[in-house]
Amino acid sequence: MVISLIGHWIKKSNYTRPQLCEIFGISQNTLSNWCTAKTFPTIPQALKLAALLNVKVDDLYQLKEELN
Repeated sequence: MVISLIGHWIKKSNYTRPQLCEIFGISQNTLSNWCTAKTFPTIPQALKLAALLNVKVDDLYQLKEELN
């Protein structure tokens, strides 16, 4: 199972969710789905998101098994 850490990184960033939606041209619902791991950004979107949030792509998600 994959756990999304996108919401965590957004809170620590200088960006708001509406700003990120505008940058990516996506809906609030899509961003929410990324934050809950219901859906995932494309690889180019993930790379851009990681760069904007000043993290590595690997930092955006975590496998549940790694949490134990």
